[in-house]
Amino acid sequence: MEQILDKCMLLGFGIIFLIGGESIMMPVVALLTAIISAALGFYIEDKKIMYILFVGIFIMALLQPMVLLFFPVYLYDAVYRKMSWFLAFFLAAPLVPPVLHGQKEWILWVFSIMLSVVLANKTIKKQSLMEELIRTRDDSTELNLMLKEKNKNLLEKQDYEIYLATLRERNRIAREIHDNVGHMLSRSLLMTGALLTIEKEGMVHEQLVNIKDTLDTAMTNIRQSVHDLHDDSVDLKQSIIEIVETIQSDYDVRLDYDMSIQVPRKVKYCLIATTKEAVSNIIKHSNGDKVQISLREHPGFYQLVIEDNGTNAHIGSGNGIGLQNMKERADSLGGTFRIHTEKGFGIFLTIPKTEEILCE
Repeated sequence: MEQILDKCMLLGFGIIFLIGGESIMMPVVALLTAIISAALGFYIEDKKIMYILFVGIFIMALLQPMVLLFFPVYLYDAVYRKMSWFLAFFLAAPLVPPVLHGQKEWILWVFSIMLSVVLANKTIKKQSLMEELIRTRDDSTELNLMLKEKNKNLLEKQDYEIYLATLRERNRIAREIHDNVGHMLSRSLLMTGALLTIEKEGMVHEQLVNIKDTLDTAMTNIRQSVHDLHDDSVDLKQSIIEIVETIQSDYDVRLDYDMSIQVPRKVKYCLIATTKEAVSNIIKHSNGDKVQISLREHPGFYQLVIEDNGTNAHIGSGNGIGLQNMKERADSLGGTFRIHTEKGFGIFLTIPKTEEILCE
């Protein structure tokens, strides 16, 4: 838009010089030449083509000096495109027989030439500032996106640290209950059993039986609570990382983990047990040196893929205890367990997100 306004202004100066001329044809040709050149200046990017265009205009000016009335328009494009050496052609333009009459027209023509240089430089500077502004805005937008991403990662890391701290606290509570309350109840049960051996009849015996039944119920409830607390305190990601660390010294292991924090307990133990069994089989039987372990959570199912690049992969009868155990775990959760040996040995396990599993 800035260039359009500048060129329209310079074309206006040229039209002023055409007013009052006796001939009609040549002024129209000069005007159309200037308009075409100004329009092409917006679309031609190649400087070589612009050079050819200016040479053509210069030759035309030699044949018909009236074309020089719009010299500021051509000069504007030359300055804007920084075609400095080509300006030498235009410096020879005043040597063409003059088409201007009177001192005022000469002054106005020279003024329009200087104005074209000023406008071209102004537009260059403004465009440069605009590009710098756009670049700064883009950098600022990119920086804001990076900051948002980092804040998101920090919040996720913070949530994960809180989650791990919660699991550790649950594990500590379970251990305290098991070590203290559980032992005290066990001792009480032993003492009650000893008293029942002594007091085999009477009112005291009946009371001791009631006490023993109460202690048995309390022990059962505490065992269940400790078991639940311990199961909930197991972190799937950390458990998988610990398994991976056991073979990192001998294999090039790549772990791709993309699971939510809350994974159902049964799924969690199935994935951990399957990974342990698969890694154990790799250590025992594979002659490869690379292992890829991928755990992903999809909208409708959980997925575990473990592959190695061994060349001695074979399924055999398929009735190995380890493979059978992995298949039974998957079947118990309604999942699918497959084995492939195309490029090394690999297992593929999927567990659907059924209502029974998610609401356990």
